[in-house]
Amino acid sequence: MVDISMLGLGIVLDHPNPADLSGRRISVNLPGDGRCVNVRLDGEIKNASMTMSRDIRVGIEFVGLSETEQAITAVLSVMSDVLVNT
Repeated sequence: MVDISMLGLGIVLDHPNPADLSGRRISVNLPGDGRCVNVRLDGEIKNASMTMSRDIRVGIEFVGLSETEQAITAVLSVMSDVLVNT
């Protein structure tokens, strides 16, 4: 599951210790479908916690995005909101 906004995203991943993740830099690659370009966004893990299913949910704040990358995150955020609310 991925939750994306203009400022960051939340993802669930498998990791043994959430305390090891907070403050670390991370790159997230959003692959295209073959006809579209891949998007790579850099960020910092601001929080990490264990879910009830023992996965780790992390909140990532985007850092150093170009104007183009900011525009892409804005579009992805709107698309995410539309998909969730339909």
